[in-house]
Amino acid sequence: MFLKRARPRPSLRARESDLPDSVSTSSPLSKTSPVPTVDHTENPKPSIENGLDESSGSLLDRKMRQKKDKGKNKPGTKGASLSFGGEDEKELFKPRKSILSQRIKLPSTTGEFTSSSATVPSDGSSGLYSQEYLLQLKAATPTRAPSNATDTIHIDENKDVNGSGFSRIALDKYASSFAQDKTAGIPDVATITAAKLKRQAGLGNNEDKIGGEEDYISLNEGIGGGRIAIYDAQQGPHPESRLMREEDEEDEGDEDMADYTGAKEKLYLGKDQNKAAARRLRGEIDELIADREEDEEDEESLEWEKAQVQRSGLYEEEKIQKAVKQVYVPTPIPMIRPVPTISSAEARLNSTLSDLEDVKKQNQHNLDVVVQELAALESQERELRQEVEKAESKKEYMEEFRRWVEVLGKFLEEKFPKLEDIELDSISHLKERSQAINARREADDSDDLSLFLGVAAFKDEEEETDELGRVKNVGQYGPNSGIRKGRREARKARRAKRIVKKSLQTSEDEGYSTDSTLADVDAEDYKVAQNKLEHRAYALLQDVKAEDFRDPEKGLAVRFGGWRMKDEEEYLNAFGGLALVQAWEFWARGEMIGWEPLQDQSPLESFRWFHALHHYCHPRLSNSDDEETMDEEPSLSPEGDLVASMVSSAVAPLLTKMFEAEAYDPYSTAQTRNAVDLTNVVAELTGRDSRKFMVLLKAVLQVFHTHLISLSTAISAVTSPSAFPPPDIDPISGIAMRRYVQRRIKLLKNMLMWSEQASQEVRELIARLVGEVLRPILSRNWERGGKEMALKVLAVATNYLSPDLVTFLQQGPDSRR
Repeated sequence: MFLKRARPRPSLRARESDLPDSVSTSSPLSKTSPVPTVDHTENPKPSIENGLDESSGSLLDRKMRQKKDKGKNKPGTKGASLSFGGEDEKELFKPRKSILSQRIKLPSTTGEFTSSSATVPSDGSSGLYSQEYLLQLKAATPTRAPSNATDTIHIDENKDVNGSGFSRIALDKYASSFAQDKTAGIPDVATITAAKLKRQAGLGNNEDKIGGEEDYISLNEGIGGGRIAIYDAQQGPHPESRLMREEDEEDEGDEDMADYTGAKEKLYLGKDQNKAAARRLRGEIDELIADREEDEEDEESLEWEKAQVQRSGLYEEEKIQKAVKQVYVPTPIPMIRPVPTISSAEARLNSTLSDLEDVKKQNQHNLDVVVQELAALESQERELRQEVEKAESKKEYMEEFRRWVEVLGKFLEEKFPKLEDIELDSISHLKERSQAINARREADDSDDLSLFLGVAAFKDEEEETDELGRVKNVGQYGPNSGIRKGRREARKARRAKRIVKKSLQTSEDEGYSTDSTLADVDAEDYKVAQNKLEHRAYALLQDVKAEDFRDPEKGLAVRFGGWRMKDEEEYLNAFGGLALVQAWEFWARGEMIGWEPLQDQSPLESFRWFHALHHYCHPRLSNSDDEETMDEEPSLSPEGDLVASMVSSAVAPLLTKMFEAEAYDPYSTAQTRNAVDLTNVVAELTGRDSRKFMVLLKAVLQVFHTHLISLSTAISAVTSPSAFPPPDIDPISGIAMRRYVQRRIKLLKNMLMWSEQASQEVRELIARLVGEVLRPILSRNWERGGKEMALKVLAVATNYLSPDLVTFLQQGPDSRR
């Protein structure tokens, strides 16, 4: 039961008792009033005071005593004792009241027992108390005040009715105790001062010790100084209270349920520790599952299943078959035994002999089988030894070959960029040469067009006119200008020189001559540049001392040939032939530096790499030294023709770069014939559907497209209204027209050489040449030799022209009418 007080509780000093174990008859809220005691040594008989120890007092007193007894009996209970460390080795410290505090007591109440007021009978024979003692005891016993029956006014039970600080319920139940409790809730300064004076008077000789020092903490800051008490969290919110709390009486249960509440779980830091914890958790889960599965197989489950099967009626008891005891029955002995004869003994011996012979034959057969198996095992062992030796030698060879390939790779990584730079310079030389020849040919064509078609309008310079409106600089760039006359004289000189050098007929029609030679100065510079390129290519291997890196026939061919000989299957699976070609490409491209396949007659078969790869792809067998097999061509190796691979990887890209650089002169019949032969070789080795051949053919046709665009642009410029007209009367205009058309007829013939590789593209090129270039010229000069030239064009390209062009070449400009 909880008591609600209007006033604060008294202080610890006011509530504590001087006799902690004595019986108190005062209020449970006050422990300062002394109680009478009985000397049990003088009267050992039971007394009323003993009964008071057990049942007297208020409900709070009984609860307090029960909790104290329970706390004393509990070994691990935290009592009112204090510990300063070393609990296991030293005695517990128990606070005791000082002598000074024990001497200071409040005045005794009127109902207090004294030795002079009454005495307990000491006669051991008498079991009764005196009448006077009983009256005093009755007067000291707390009683409940009688309630006023006439009082019908309703009063709040929890309200302070008389200003004492106690509710009505507390006053009704503990009236006598409250009457005897004369102490105040919290003593004021005057009360404390009076108590100090009384204590000083009692002690007398301790005045110096007490002095002016206060032995209490005042609630008034002005008087007590406002000292702060130190709070210890381990002692609880009210350390001065001796009431047992529920937490002190019973444990909270966290220690018992720690395995289930997660109190023992740890927080792991780090990815690895979390993974390890997860693995341990999965292992524990697997163990629990395994334990659960084992529990399911226990006897109780089996018994329950057996009972269910019996209930279904399909269960049959296993019938225990009792073993029949066999009784030994001896073989009966005949009464009369016949006497053995010689024939029976011989028969028995013959039977035994035949059995022994069969056993001997079987053993002999087994011996032969064992001998054969032993021979087979020995043969197998020899084969295994040979295979092991072969594998060991192969391993050593491949290790050495791998190291050599690594060195080769480093060598090629260092030399290949330098070789590519030399190739770029070679292509640039070819491009400069072709540009010079094309520029000179365009100038010759412009000189011829100026005589029979006119001169194109000026673009770079503004026209200067005189007072009559005539252009002043027409004479500088006109048909008969000094520049044009000088170029015509130079062309005649070159033609005369070429006729003398090649012993040509003077009657050869002018215009069919290609005139693709450089001037003497330019030719000399070109030759010097080509020689420098060859020296640079030779200098690539000048610092190489190893013979197998200088000559691929002594290095690549020997190394890869040995690999093919030792393990041909692995060589083919690893595409050793293609690897050989890829490595040999460096020496092949270096050998082709300065090669002009369109100018000279050196074919692919003239290179060393071509013959070396051909011999490598057609190896001679070791037993092919006979005279009959020497003349025969060795068969192709399983890896295929490596010459075709080299042409596809090195030759075709080189030819494509040459055609893209316009190194091919489409007006040269010799170059056209060489170009056609090279493309046929590439098509035969790589295939006409291969990507390398298609790219090469596209580069060749692009050369013709470029020339046709240039010619068409020139014709459009000289036939435009803004162009300057040709001279009215010029005896060489007809010669210039025939020379120009004959040069185009030669271009037309060279186009027809490519009809086998690209017939449709060639047909389109011829139609453009006749329709865009030759038709305007022949139309304007039809009566001055154009008709004869038209018939020549028709004779060359009859099958490749459209019907309207054929009609024009036959009838002339009047065919449109």
